[in-house]
Amino acid sequence: MAERVLIAGVGVTPFVPLSVRRPLHGLAGQAVRAALEDARIDNDLIDQVFVSSVNTRVGIGEQVLLQIGLSGIPTFCIRDGGVSPSTAVHLARNSILGGDAEAVLVLGFEDMHDGISSRMLFGLDAFPDDDWSDLLRRDDPLAMVARRDHPAALYAAQVQWLQARMGVTERCFERVLEQARTRARLVPGGLPDAPAREGWLPPYLCPPASGAAAILLCSESFADRYGMRRGVAILASTRSNDLLCELAAGNVLDVLGRAATRRAAAQAYAQAGIGVEELDVVELHDQSVGDFLVFASAIGLCEETQMSDFTFRQRSKPMVCPSGGLLGGGLVPGVSALAQLAELVRQLRGEAGGRQVPGSRIGLQHSAAVGRSVSITILQRD
Repeated sequence: MAERVLIAGVGVTPFVPLSVRRPLHGLAGQAVRAALEDARIDNDLIDQVFVSSVNTRVGIGEQVLLQIGLSGIPTFCIRDGGVSPSTAVHLARNSILGGDAEAVLVLGFEDMHDGISSRMLFGLDAFPDDDWSDLLRRDDPLAMVARRDHPAALYAAQVQWLQARMGVTERCFERVLEQARTRARLVPGGLPDAPAREGWLPPYLCPPASGAAAILLCSESFADRYGMRRGVAILASTRSNDLLCELAAGNVLDVLGRAATRRAAAQAYAQAGIGVEELDVVELHDQSVGDFLVFASAIGLCEETQMSDFTFRQRSKPMVCPSGGLLGGGLVPGVSALAQLAELVRQLRGEAGGRQVPGSRIGLQHSAAVGRSVSITILQRD
């Protein structure tokens, strides 16, 4: 069994608004070429491919791989909501650790279908409705799960909870959003500023986008054999899901992944043999401003009672979402986690340009699929 899995190459296309269309094979090909060039290897050395794509038809992964010249390679397609890219990385890492492969490509791509809008993506066209009102009157676990079919209402409830129970102000929400957009402008080819929020204001959701990303994982022996730079290793990869007792409690923050994030983070710190104080840079699944605050607390960066102070105080370690996160860069369901891992790799290599966090050695990436599943990945520079 291999001791560690390395991230040898990364490639990310610019994220574009839904109004811009690009062929999927063009997006995927650009990301794969960039990752292989970064790793300095040819595609005939790839043992397996894990494909992450959420809003595409079945079979599109194999079709795209054929179009970009990757045929005959064992392929595994993942459709697991917002954690699809993290699931793919987790499984790819395990394949290398288990000795089934030495070099595995993880590819994510997404081109939202014609006619979709930010309002449709988050269910805003059907908010509020009778179903939601009925779910609010029920406090059983199944009702909590069903609330996830109404994401706009659920995120609005998240904001109301933070304001009413934790004293988070609208000024704090705006500060998080402003900071995300400012940092995203430092990313080459990043998403343009999101349009005005059409009057729905809270819950300050991230904009949807399209794009692609690829990362190449390999064993240490593979890297040594082909003279590749060792660079960045995956120290931990963990997964957590709902507990019935948490859903039964009916707290909207746990329905959206707070408790699951706490468990996944604790497992990841133990697996990596580090403490939260050793983190240098973090990329969160900040699908809403509330997510940014809640998940920052859940991974141990601050107490829940300190969310507002955490937002406003200047901090250099760890830097949270130097890429701008999903709020600044956009949500591409099958891609975003890969792009965030690529950002961490660049940070740990010292290649992040104007957004570089000096001296970065350990990074954490967090993914969530509207609460039902949470993943944590911890990276370390050699």
